[in-house]
Amino acid sequence: MEEKTRAQQAYEKGAQVEQTYGGCGQCVLYALIESGLDISKDVFRAASGMAAGVGRQGETCGAVSGAILAISALNGRQFEHIDQTAERNKTFNLCYRFIDKFKAEYGSIQCKDIQEKLYGRKYEMSKLADFQAFLADGGHEPQGCPAVVGNAAKWAVEVLEEDEAAPQEEYAMFR
Repeated sequence: MEEKTRAQQAYEKGAQVEQTYGGCGQCVLYALIESGLDISKDVFRAASGMAAGVGRQGETCGAVSGAILAISALNGRQFEHIDQTAERNKTFNLCYRFIDKFKAEYGSIQCKDIQEKLYGRKYEMSKLADFQAFLADGGHEPQGCPAVVGNAAKWAVEVLEEDEAAPQEEYAMFR
C-alpha cells in the first residue's frame, strides 16, 4: 500500500474539516498544521475572519488567504528585520506559484467568482437566505468548498516542498 504524501494528507484533512466546521481560511491552516507544518496556532486564530471571501463578503477566497498566511508564516520577513527584503521577495515568489495553481483550476481567487463556477451563481454570504441557498446548493458537499480548501492546502504544501527541493537562491529585489 502506497503511503500518502503530505500534500494528499493536507487535501484530505482540509476537505474533511471544512465540510464539518466551515471557515475556509482556518480549515486550510488546520490541515497544514495537522500535516506537520510548523505554523503557529496564533496564525490559525488570526484567520478567523477569512471565510467566504473575507468576512463573508465574497472577496478573496478564504482558502487562498489561509494558504498565503501559511506560506508567509513559514518564509516571510521577520518583525525584527523589517528592513530586509529577501524573505519578502521569496514569499512573493511562492505566493505567485500558489496563485498560478489556484487560478489554473478555478480561474480566479475571488470567492464570488469561484461560487459562480462551482454553483452557477454568486451568493451574498452575509445574508441568511443566500447562505441557506449556498448550503442547499451543495456548498459544504465534498465537491464544493471542501474541495477548494483541500486543493488550497495541497497546493500550498506542493509549493513549499518544491521550494525545499530546488530553492531559489536570489529573488527579485523590488519594493
